[in-house]
Amino acid sequence: MVVDRTAMIAADYWAVWWQPRVGVAAADVDAVLEEHLAWMLGLEREGHVLASGPITSGPGASAGSGLTVLRAGSSDDAARLAAQDPFVLKGLRTFEIFGWRLMEGALTVRLSFGTATYKIT
Repeated sequence: MVVDRTAMIAADYWAVWWQPRVGVAAADVDAVLEEHLAWMLGLEREGHVLASGPITSGPGASAGSGLTVLRAGSSDDAARLAAQDPFVLKGLRTFEIFGWRLMEGALTVRLSFGTATYKIT
């Protein structure tokens, strides 16, 4: 099978890998969570967030760890956005920025107007 790579989206984004600082406990994260979520939803409204959420299992999974995929013009722009995270500003976590190109995958959304519900698969 020959893959037509010209048909792929090949959209460039920035992945932010969030890591809690040593000694940060779940209670520390919980104390700032509402502020963090408000900030993240603001970035989403501005069109910067493609996807985001906590890392829930595997190496490095702990309170405050996460992954965010941002729309930004450059690595520096992504880092400037990430540096404004309330968790970062309060010294609870650090981050690393990686360039990421979306090439494969699929997303389906089923939206019910009658029940105001949705399902993402």
